[in-house]
Amino acid sequence: MPLESAPWNSRGRAKRTVFLSKSPISAKPNISFILYISTGLLAFLIPCSILSSPHPPLGGILRYAILSDIHGNLDALRSVLQALENQAINSYICLGDIVGYGPQPSECLHEIQKYCSAIVSGNHDLAACGLININSFNTLAKEAILWTRSKLTETDLQYLANLPLEDRAESCHLVHGTLYAPELFDYVQSSYDAHLTMSKMDAPVCFVGHSHVPVTFVQGDSISYSVQSTYEIEPKKKAIVNVGSVGQPRDKDPRACYAVYDTDSLSVTIHRTTYDVEAVVTKVREAGLPGSLGERLRMGR
Repeated sequence: MPLESAPWNSRGRAKRTVFLSKSPISAKPNISFILYISTGLLAFLIPCSILSSPHPPLGGILRYAILSDIHGNLDALRSVLQALENQAINSYICLGDIVGYGPQPSECLHEIQKYCSAIVSGNHDLAACGLININSFNTLAKEAILWTRSKLTETDLQYLANLPLEDRAESCHLVHGTLYAPELFDYVQSSYDAHLTMSKMDAPVCFVGHSHVPVTFVQGDSISYSVQSTYEIEPKKKAIVNVGSVGQPRDKDPRACYAVYDTDSLSVTIHRTTYDVEAVVTKVREAGLPGSLGERLRMGR
């Protein structure tokens, strides 16, 4: 199936994100900064502490639950965690965007902190801290970020501000957007995007989120993609697996989405689980967030 026909690629790439040089709003972590230059024109600063994981690589674990893009949707997150209880999971991983859009950002952060042994940062997480210029965000996303900032505590903001941009397990990479430039939060939506990330991989698989659409890119003689729910990893073929979104799916399936990676069978399976969407629609409205942020959950887009 040619990549050009993929429905999720119709809008093309997202705008690049520019990091601000100022400290995060309400959070004042004791961190140093290093300079990056983007496209030769835009300069921005990234905290050194978020360039790599603060803890050693994970390893020796057989089954990972991999979650991404929770976006303040506590009902969806709890439904996923409940579904995982009987799946013999050894470790939980989060690929970022814990907050933004949804009505319960702090509660979602605390649940993720409780369960996950590895967490990488998403663009909405850093935007909530003031580390990203939200002028590139659409109107709804910008309004939701401003609302989210007001609901997070000083401790929440400091924690989000210090999350790493990427992490590494023994046999996989973990990043929200791309491995070749995680600080830009670009999307992997084409064979060329996949090639750029694969050029940085030294493990057989890289797990990503960000687009809210589950899809797997595989490098063989050429780079192909699959939307099948199960992928068998081949050690000599690199793969990028987008695990979809827990809290705001965009593939026209409103069910919460997540992945399970089995390092024994070398397989990745995308799972879906239902949750009370209408309850979240009500919470969004009662929180004073734009009503369309709740309504879109009904349609999975």
